[in-house]
Amino acid sequence: MNLFFGASTGRTATMHLANVLNAEAECTCVHEGKFRYRESSGEQLLPFLTLENRIAYENPEKARDIVDAKRGVIDQLSLEGVSSFGDIAYNNCPFLEPLSVRFPAAKFVILVRDGKSFVRSASILEGEDEAPVGWPPAEKELSSVERYISLGRLQPRRGSSEAKKWETWGVFEKNVWLWAETNTIIMDSLVEIDSDRWMVVRFEDFVTDALRVYSEIRGFLGFENELSQDVENVLLSSVVNARKSYALPAYDSWSESQRTHFHCFAGSVMDRLGYSYGR
Repeated sequence: MNLFFGASTGRTATMHLANVLNAEAECTCVHEGKFRYRESSGEQLLPFLTLENRIAYENPEKARDIVDAKRGVIDQLSLEGVSSFGDIAYNNCPFLEPLSVRFPAAKFVILVRDGKSFVRSASILEGEDEAPVGWPPAEKELSSVERYISLGRLQPRRGSSEAKKWETWGVFEKNVWLWAETNTIIMDSLVEIDSDRWMVVRFEDFVTDALRVYSEIRGFLGFENELSQDVENVLLSSVVNARKSYALPAYDSWSESQRTHFHCFAGSVMDRLGYSYGR
């Protein structure tokens, strides 16, 4: 069985991609370990890695043991009529290199997004966020789901210069750091994995030129059959879990201090990913 994993910062249409891939006749794809039907959740096929996400970030030496314990079950999956299986998850980010070792034939689809738009989309300031990714405002009353996700969300390691500033930062500063740190983890991990085993997909390209980009993803994953009408219908449907509004204005309207913070903590990662921004 062909195996693949997806990873991103979140807010990159990963849930939509999982829906599309799962519509393929010979492919089963889960998102954060569970089946998704649009935004609705189905069966949990693989264990959550929500809390382990932060454990592995703070203690990288534990990542391989976590992969063995939580993803070794993939070897026992019995999926009739399926030739490809994938798990796309934000929480895969600190596990990419261990996953590549544990599953030496697996491939990796990495979705990236311009840091400016990620920060605008990372969290909602009021009401329940049903798919929480970024840090919420400190004063926001959280649902049980939001509180649980927060337990596994990355924050600076103890003793780091960022950790000393953390309590003085607001939601903007924290999510700039989160975007930059998560993408740094991803890109540093890819250096350790053969380049023919991974591909990087830009969120902006996927949502504006879906047929072309998805065709490239199918080719990378080794799908040889023609794209079916059923899959195309899912692909071209509205992107699931999209924000209806942004918590922040566009970059041109950011304050000078916000731009300075973004340049300081995210500028080098923007350059690394090939995104432009006004300095």
